[in-house]
Amino acid sequence: MRIGFIGLGVQGLPLALNLLDGGHELSGFDVRPEPLDALRERGGTVAASPAELGAVCEVVMICVVSDQQVRDVLTGEDGVLASPRPGLIVVLHSSVSTDTIAEAAGATRERGVVLVDAPVSGGAQGARTRTMSFMVGGEEEALDRCQPLFELSGPNILRTGPTGTATLAKLAHQVAIIGNIMAMAEAVRLGTAGGLSAEMVKRAVAGGLARSWIAETWGEIKMAPHALPLYAKDLENSLRFAKQIGISLPGAELMKLELPNIVP
Repeated sequence: MRIGFIGLGVQGLPLALNLLDGGHELSGFDVRPEPLDALRERGGTVAASPAELGAVCEVVMICVVSDQQVRDVLTGEDGVLASPRPGLIVVLHSSVSTDTIAEAAGATRERGVVLVDAPVSGGAQGARTRTMSFMVGGEEEALDRCQPLFELSGPNILRTGPTGTATLAKLAHQVAIIGNIMAMAEAVRLGTAGGLSAEMVKRAVAGGLARSWIAETWGEIKMAPHALPLYAKDLENSLRFAKQIGISLPGAELMKLELPNIVP
């Protein structure tokens, strides 16, 4: 399959390389030269613009950081939708707001393009070790076509329903994982202030009902500073959607305030 990949960052590049290793023809786009050089070294090609990818590829995957970047590469002057190939599928891996995914769905529909909502979890390590988890929403026929592509980077692929539902699932996931981080940070703060070692607290938590991936890897994982703006964005998007539907998330509000103090 001829695939375009936009956003070759710490997560996007290994996802793209997995597609190359799977035997697909892949062309990438990024604003930085270093990941483009890495892509060329592995046999990929480089596009001059997102528009070029939209015009020639069967599937274009987007893995950029912000909502504005999604708008730029999708609907900008040289965006994917400038002159899309008939039957094009756009896969959005970026974690965005529910408003942005709705905008993207409308823009792709107007151009006769199918959008697959497919945020991921697992980070750079998950992409490199092919243990990523995908939350995917969209038309079943498009999901069936993309399923083998997702499986090249991980076995856990959850179909959530129509386009937009996967973005909501990812926001819920992020509230849960940041809550886990906050719980573990405070557990360690409490235990060590009382005289326990951080390792003893970790063993106590990981060995009981409070166990989690965060607890089991505490002290080994390094998320800050890279993850801080990403987690802040996810919490902002979660709180904005909660307000739109008329519910409160007091825990998420507290996580937002404490974020710089809890992320390892």
